Amino acid sequence: MIENSQLQVLMALNDSDSLSQAAEQLGITQSAVSQHIKKLEAKVGFSLVTRQGKKLVLTPGGRKLAKLGKNYVKRFDDVITEIQQESKKLVGSVSVGTLFGIGKSWIAHRMVEFSSHFPDLTIKVEMDYPDRLLGRFEARDFDCLVLPHNMTPSYCESQLLHTETAVLVVPKTKEFENINSDTDLKTIIEHPFIFFEDRDPLFYGWCREVFGSVPRSVSPRIVINSFGQMLQAVHQGLGMAVIPTHVLNRSYFKDKVRIFDSRFEFKSSNIDFIFHSEAKESLKVQTLFNFLQKEVDKLDHDL
Repeated sequence: MIENSQLQVLMALNDSDSLSQAAEQLGITQSAVSQHIKKLEAKVGFSLVTRQGKKLVLTPGGRKLAKLGKNYVKRFDDVITEIQQESKKLVGSVSVGTLFGIGKSWIAHRMVEFSSHFPDLTIKVEMDYPDRLLGRFEARDFDCLVLPHNMTPSYCESQLLHTETAVLVVPKTKEFENINSDTDLKTIIEHPFIFFEDRDPLFYGWCREVFGSVPRSVSPRIVINSFGQMLQAVHQGLGMAVIPTHVLNRSYFKDKVRIFDSRFEFKSSNIDFIFHSEAKESLKVQTLFNFLQKEVDKLDHDL
């Protein structure tokens, strides 16, 4: 069966003079364009592209198939739009990829809520490492991604979803009673810390934002890639930690640890909602973005 993504590549090549132009139009790499064409040629049993001097052009058979594909995609999109406008329902499926931290602490929970509003829509949420998420997004395994802005690729569409903040949390124990909003960095790092990972970027980013410098090295007492477990360790008096505020707001331990004023809070990153260029007008994708954005607004209000 010919896949829609293969037809999209063929149509892009029909309107371009090179693999690079087609790749730029689709928001994918040249390698991905070549792979789509090779797979489609294997399915149809004839060559789809040829070279004319320095230009890469479609063969007569390729042009016929591209024209047929264009008509098919246009009609398919028209029918979907008609159905969506008539029923005002979201049907089919939507898939979201995100990082483990964001996924566990926020996205997965929100997607369950989103699903309850749209019972005819199949929801898929997966958490993975950045390189794997981006590779699978390019291969069209995901409709959208939720990632920090510095991980957002240039070849796709994105909208700012949320500006994340993080804050220092301190145990309510005697060992840490000298830590307050006037404490300097030297005194703070004399106490044990709990990190999410080695060279924890939240901790060092917090130091840079709050004090204008970072310590040369800090040996954490515990390294554990779970914000929930980090907060539990803080509650037990094992050390301090820098925690995203959206995690803290939902945590059982929110009122069981000490949190200081805005001086000890910093903007850690911008979170982007990322989607394919051709999905810019997608009702499903835009409805999901609007839902998540409203949830962010409510979260910020609660903090």
